[in-house]
Amino acid sequence: MEQQAILILEQYDQLKVISDPMRTKMLMHLIEQPHTGQQLAQKLDVSRAKILYHLRELEKYQLIQLVEEEVRGGNVLKFYQAVARGFIPADHLLNLVETKQATRQSYVEVLDRAKTRVLTAPDRSFAPRSSDVEDWESLSFQQELRLSPQQFLTFTKRYRELLQDIEQDLSSEADKKLYYVMATAFEIDAPLVQADEEGRHAGD
Repeated sequence: MEQQAILILEQYDQLKVISDPMRTKMLMHLIEQPHTGQQLAQKLDVSRAKILYHLRELEKYQLIQLVEEEVRGGNVLKFYQAVARGFIPADHLLNLVETKQATRQSYVEVLDRAKTRVLTAPDRSFAPRSSDVEDWESLSFQQELRLSPQQFLTFTKRYRELLQDIEQDLSSEADKKLYYVMATAFEIDAPLVQADEEGRHAGD
């Protein structure tokens, strides 16, 4: 099965299904690669019966599909995979509470998967190359920016274009390594990092 890049959710019931936190967790794994119900139960530490119930719901609304059956020890193992790598609500669903819940939960799961990637990456991934961080083959930082909505959209567009340019680089594969890149960005109500001006007054 070839996954779609993005699936537009046209039905309210599809949106309602993926707004459930457990199903969001399952989808994150099924986007990455096919899994059986037993594999998901072990990874998520949930009973197989509960996983199978959620798999049926996801399949019912055409969010996942059966991609392989394998007979092993007299048992038939069914492997499921997400039909797309991303799911976006159609315009007529954008203002629903479930849309906000599903989107927030998907961000939480992306961050959770990033944590797993950090913990399971080899030690060499975090070995400093020098005292100059610009020479390191790893990157981790947080920054709060005060921008207009248009400036923010310009930033996200340039970021996506940069990733596309890198992916389309046709240079030799001989010295290329696999890197994990993750980014999140969203509006917040108050700064976590205090402004320089306030910091200076506090130190007076």
